[in-house]
Amino acid sequence: MAIDVNKVYTTVLSILNKKGSGYMTPDNFNKIAKVVQLELLDRAFYEYNRAVAKQTGGRGAQGAGDIPRKIMDKLDPFCQNTTLTIDSTNTYFELPGFDSSSDYPGNDLYATLSLKVNNEFTDIERVDKSKLPFLFSSKLTAPSTTFPVYYYSADLIYVFPSTITSVDLYYISKPSDPSWNSSVDTSSFGTPIYTYSGSDSVNFTLHASDESDLILGILKYFGVTIKDPLVIQATQQEEQSITQQEQ
Repeated sequence: MAIDVNKVYTTVLSILNKKGSGYMTPDNFNKIAKVVQLELLDRAFYEYNRAVAKQTGGRGAQGAGDIPRKIMDKLDPFCQNTTLTIDSTNTYFELPGFDSSSDYPGNDLYATLSLKVNNEFTDIERVDKSKLPFLFSSKLTAPSTTFPVYYYSADLIYVFPSTITSVDLYYISKPSDPSWNSSVDTSSFGTPIYTYSGSDSVNFTLHASDESDLILGILKYFGVTIKDPLVIQATQQEEQSITQQEQ
């Protein structure tokens, strides 16, 4: 499930032109679109938390009114799982997407759902690194294969006991950066003319229901505030009509 990056780009550009709010380059659009996509993903977590709390308190509904389920439909495309194997030299697990050869390794992890012992149903409990001395101070609290623990440190996972060499990570992945790519003509009209290139562009990895909020979020960074989403729908219909006439 995705949102067409070209549809969002042309809608934002059309509204900016009508508002006289300045000039938008594809590079500016791509940078802002990346930020807004992450904002909407982060907002979905807070909305899910509130909806679950409401439902737990007996104020939820089933079927079409099941709000937590609807929000999970937005998050499901980002749910991933992978098996991590320990680095035998340094005794740690590298997160998905970690590049040790880079000055800024980074990773593809947005949020951890659970960490389990590989091929087992044993959950590995996350703890603060500062609590490890306390855990190891007694045989009763020391991590074991029955009650393992882990902590994060600089994009790496450390699991105890060290006899665990393979783990299953269930997580929310970071969305791919959206990208509106184009060919550029700088000679015909004196100003750059951008022609959309769909083959190397990247769509938004968001639920279709987030399209209006996505457009509004991008416009906000260009200093444009639109309170009525119907304006966006009207603009999109006008853009589609113009495109059909040109074809």
